[in-house]
Amino acid sequence: MSKKSWGIIVIAAIGLVLLGYNLMPAPEPEIQQITNDELEERLKNSNADDVIFVDVREEEEFNSGHINGMKNMPLSTLHETYAQLPKDKEIVLICRSGSRSMQAANLLKENGYERLVNVEGGMINWHGPVVSQ
Repeated sequence: MSKKSWGIIVIAAIGLVLLGYNLMPAPEPEIQQITNDELEERLKNSNADDVIFVDVREEEEFNSGHINGMKNMPLSTLHETYAQLPKDKEIVLICRSGSRSMQAANLLKENGYERLVNVEGGMINWHGPVVSQ
């Protein structure tokens, strides 16, 4: 093969690689994980216009003690109520241990939400004040 043929093959290969790269789907946004200390900072410093804090525990759990400023949206009914949450705001999710809130984050992610934050350790690791109803 001549040098000219090799040059054409190399250029064609580079073009195919670039085309394939451009056709790849964009990476899905990750669900951010934060600690309870980071949650406390966000609660103090976040603008209510930018962040929504959601507790996905059941109503009885929520009423027995929750963090002031949290909205209760139980995971068991979230598939019916998630559309109440705006997609243009960051959504910080908490539960008892961090498991249900991660499930909730995945449900929201599957439905087009991108700015999702899960509180690792959940209410079990929360040492700040709680509100009871």
